[in-house]
This record gives sequence, structure tokens and C-alpha cells, in this order.
Amino acid sequence: MNAWTATMIAGSAGLLLLLPVIGLPDVPTALAADPAAKDEPVQRAVSPAPQEGERPWFLGSAQPFGLLVMPEMVKLPPPDKKLFLKITAGYQYDSNVILNAVGVPVPPAIGEKGDSRLVLNLVGNYIPLRTAKGEVMFNYSFFHSDHAELDDFNLTQNMAELAAKYAVTDRLALRYSAVYQHLLLGTELFDHAVMTGPSLNITSGKRHTTVLDLRYRDTQYSNVAIFTRNADRTGANYSAALTHGVALSPATLVRAGYAYDVDNTRTPLWDGEGHRINVEGNFRVLHDTLFNIYGEYYRKDYDGVYASIGARREDRAWSGVVTLTTYFSERYGVSLRSLSSRNRSNVPAFDVSRLIYGVLFDARF
Repeated sequence: MNAWTATMIAGSAGLLLLLPVIGLPDVPTALAADPAAKDEPVQRAVSPAPQEGERPWFLGSAQPFGLLVMPEMVKLPPPDKKLFLKITAGYQYDSNVILNAVGVPVPPAIGEKGDSRLVLNLVGNYIPLRTAKGEVMFNYSFFHSDHAELDDFNLTQNMAELAAKYAVTDRLALRYSAVYQHLLLGTELFDHAVMTGPSLNITSGKRHTTVLDLRYRDTQYSNVAIFTRNADRTGANYSAALTHGVALSPATLVRAGYAYDVDNTRTPLWDGEGHRINVEGNFRVLHDTLFNIYGEYYRKDYDGVYASIGARREDRAWSGVVTLTTYFSERYGVSLRSLSSRNRSNVPAFDVSRLIYGVLFDARF
């Protein structure tokens, strides 16, 4: 089973949106620390050679809620450890404080206004049952953002996940999860959702891993003061994603993926299908420092005809994220990161660009 790879559960929010994103990482399991071990997927680790008595650094690609893509370097925990806690806090500046770059149109008074914010993310992982073949886990996350000026865009999210993993063979692992999300915009309920689906992880040799994710998401949106037609988006999303990772060397890991999703909502204006292509590179540049670069292209074609243009809406979005993370010990680290995004749309209200940068500190226990 993969000791560090985070299972991503694609929600309605993507990198472009910078909404709290579902991405509870699988808690590392007690496996051999040597990445060259016979049945150890090498892409599990981008780590220096372990010193005598030292547990080596492992690379995990997690996606904390409401934060930019956050590659992580973590150390393999003791075999009997069942409870994991992580606290992430920091500062971000957003050049275009909007809630939905590919969602609800933004009021003109808000659309192009920049603002800074403080962010806090608390994550807990508990493994009540673990066997030689698999484990059952419960994951919980709390996220909150506090803007300096635009308080109406503060986000508060609670999310809980129940998941199980099972190693079918040495090279094949199955994971299934169910997630509940509750999101406040300011002090108003913005949405709540239930998500579920399986993941299949296949390792090939010592360098290659392929992951297939299937997801169903049912979201109930609520009208809020800023977005009075938000409830029109209520409905289901079906998605499938295929990702392949290759460990080019002990210090270099690359991934590429494709995802397809379909929305079925209350109105044709929000029905449509999307295609996403992404690439990612992870590079260990120093003993405890990781450089990550991520890029994606997302095409979304909607079914409804917009009266303003007399045609169906078409969105073409590009996003890029750069992150530099260093850990001072097993518990404490700091990350510098920036996101740049551009959504081109034939409907002017959705044609937007955005730049976000910030610094985040985290501690794990």
C-alpha cells in the first residue's frame, strides 16, 4: 500500500477557485523505510539516504483546504501511531478576491479588488483499525479565512471523511471513502455536500504508480446575500480521474493526469462537462527542502444558452502553482507559494484572472 500518496477527492472547487479543497491525505502506514525494498513503490519517497537511527523524509502531495497545492515532506510515523494532528496557519494576498471564478458572477464592486487574509487549517486523522492488509480511518478538517477588508468573503469549512484501504496484492490497493462538507460564506450557509467513491492504486516496478479515482458528489447550494441565485447550482457531479506518477530519481518525482466530470444541476446554465489535464514536478533541492511546480488546463462546456451572448458558455482555464517548502524538524515547517490563474470565457462575467501568494507555517503531532 502507498505510504504517503494523498487521495484527492475532486469537489466543485478547483485550484482556480482557491476554495477549501477536499484532499485529506491517507495517513502513512507502517511500512519499510527503505524505498528500494522489493515491494515498496519508489515514487512513495523522494528522500535522502537514511542515516543510522534516523527515519527518512517522505514526500506527500497533500492539498489542505482553502490553501494552495501544498506538497509535504513527512517522516514515517511509529508503527503503533494511530492519531495524527496537523495545524497550518499563515498569510495570503489575493489580487482578485472572488469566490467563484468559474461559478457565480461576481458583483462589480467586488470583482477586481485585492485583499489580504489570514488562514487557519486544522486536520486530524485517526486509525481505529489496522491490519496487515488494510486500515479504516477517520479524517476531519476545519478551515477558516479572515480577510482584512472583505469580511463577506471569509470562509469557514468543516469536513469529515470515513475511509477504508485494502491491499488486494502487493501492487494493487483499493480505497473507498465517504465525505461530508459544510461551508459558510461569511456567516451564511453557502453549501453542504456529500461525496463518495473508490480509488484504485496500481504500482508497476519500482518507479511507476497509476491511480484511478471515481467520484460522485451531491451538493446543496444556498442563496446568500452576495449570490442570490446560488441555489440554481444545486445538483450532482460525476467525475473520473487517471493519474500516473514516475520517480525519475531518488530526488525527482513527476506526475501527469487527466480528469473528466459532468454536472447535472437545477438549470441548464450550470449543466455541462469538463476536461482537465495536469502536470506536476517535485524536486528535493536540499536535505529537508522541497520544490514543487504544478500546472493544469481545464475546459468546461455548458449546456445552457446565455441570453447576453446568444450562445452556450465556454470556459478555458489555466492555472499554475509554485511552492517551496522546508522543514526544520519532523514537526515544524514553512512554505512559500504563489498561484497564477486565468479563466477565459465567452461570457464576460466569468472572464477573470488572479494572482495569490503567501507564506504558511505548519506543525504536526
